[in-house]
Amino acid sequence: MNKIVTEYENILSRQNGSAKLLLHVCCAPCMSAAVCELAEKFSVTAYFYNPNIRPKAEYEKRLKNVRKLIKALNLDIEVLTEDYDTREYETAVGEYLGGKEGGDKCRLCTAMRIDRTARKCAELGYDYFTTTLTSSPLKNAEELNAFMRAAAEKYGVKYLPSDFKKKSGNLRIKNFCEKFDIYRQRYCGCTPANRLIAAVTGGIASGKSAFTGMLGALGAYTIDADKITRELQREGESVCEAIKTAFPECVTDGVLDRTALKKRVFADEKALRLLESIVHPAVKAEIKRRALASESAITAVEVPLLFESGCSSFADVTVNVRASEALRRSRAAERDGLSGEMFDRIKSAQLSDEERERLSDVTVINDGDKASLALAAKELYNGWLKRIKQA
Repeated sequence: MNKIVTEYENILSRQNGSAKLLLHVCCAPCMSAAVCELAEKFSVTAYFYNPNIRPKAEYEKRLKNVRKLIKALNLDIEVLTEDYDTREYETAVGEYLGGKEGGDKCRLCTAMRIDRTARKCAELGYDYFTTTLTSSPLKNAEELNAFMRAAAEKYGVKYLPSDFKKKSGNLRIKNFCEKFDIYRQRYCGCTPANRLIAAVTGGIASGKSAFTGMLGALGAYTIDADKITRELQREGESVCEAIKTAFPECVTDGVLDRTALKKRVFADEKALRLLESIVHPAVKAEIKRRALASESAITAVEVPLLFESGCSSFADVTVNVRASEALRRSRAAERDGLSGEMFDRIKSAQLSDEERERLSDVTVINDGDKASLALAAKELYNGWLKRIKQA
């Protein structure tokens, strides 16, 4: 028998039901592994604090099933919750937001939830706290117990060591879920299996906006990186102030002159890199926040400098829209009034068509035929939906 289980049983053997336990609950299946035993030895309160779960409908479904399990087992357990706010999770995991399951992202997430539970334990005057996260075969019980030990010391409370998957915990989960028809999710919380993020890129005037719009018409939630960039560069925003500090020659009467800025950076590669170092991290963070907060099955993010800015890291699939240079020059002149010189400057700041195509999962050829482009969008969209259902 491992040390954690031994400590757990020693503490349980001294309980007579009067001590109060704050049980952090991640979901009903994990809760079922030990809740009956805990309820015999403690006065248990379930604490459902999981801002990592998305979308909100999934969060509500899991909370509903926690209450359903408690009722089915005829247990006298109150359920405490906090306001649903995924920003708490996003702040906790920081730069790892959008990463794959496992690793630093998950450690930061579980540590955050355990820390909040310990804090709540201290605030409400409970005798012990612990977490049902140790029921999961995908979680490291020793690591979780280390987090609990650190949080207990931080807030001056006691924790109940646990490894709820031991002593046939997984069998109890299976039996209870089948017996009471308890919902068993297919993912931990932050990266739904029923969701896909597609990042759309392409050279200047390639038709990426038109393609993204077509995905939107099919039902995708769309995000425009250029629009976010403009929002972050509004007067008063921190990004705008940082740009004005870096480029004082592009400021007139205290206001950023965007036309002057554009001419400045596309005439000087060093200046362009400086601007990108200010803008790209902020834009990337905001794109991630919006994409991961999306409750749509498919989210399409249009990012001209997808690979250059590092925004491809959180996308499930990358799509490159490619068109001939002659067609792109014509579109840029007609649509934006771009001179040939400015077109060349912008083009030189981007990856080549060949490099962009090599890095992308899919390349869509846009020769100007809207019907063909729409058909390509529909085929990809339907394929993604099928992929989601099979996940």
